[in-house]
Amino acid sequence: MQRPDAFKGTATFPVVFCWYKGQPALYIQTDASDVSTAEQQGVNLVPQLANAINAPGGAVDDIYKIANFKQGNIIPSAPIPAGPTNSDPNYTPLWRVTVVTWRPGTTPHILKSEEELFAARDAGLVILQKTDIVLNCPVIYTPFGGQLQTVKIGLSDGDKRDRN
Repeated sequence: MQRPDAFKGTATFPVVFCWYKGQPALYIQTDASDVSTAEQQGVNLVPQLANAINAPGGAVDDIYKIANFKQGNIIPSAPIPAGPTNSDPNYTPLWRVTVVTWRPGTTPHILKSEEELFAARDAGLVILQKTDIVLNCPVIYTPFGGQLQTVKIGLSDGDKRDRN
């Protein structure tokens, strides 16, 4: 029998579109601490991820999920550059979900950064609610950090046509 380190191969993950500093970015999701989130996303259920919320030194960052308007999630940190020379000390692939809800009577619009989100909150347009849900979502591409070198990204539109 061959040693496990002798095997090579590839895996395909669906990418998730998000916003980072006003620009589109991509991540993959592999795990969730919450049963319904894991079921909805088709990822591993890992309840222990929630323990990262209170980890010394902070093991999680926020990810903002807009509840009542369709747009990508918002992330506040990313590997810059992507890969082993990442210099962003705040980046972590462990994200604590904060649900963002547009208040009734407001006109929702796309929020593309944490700064825009906080401005909307400060203007009374949205409500932010932290949850105890933690996701494992490594960022694989941002315009600022580039693409993770070991990843091949192939995008498709709603008609399933590839855009490599």
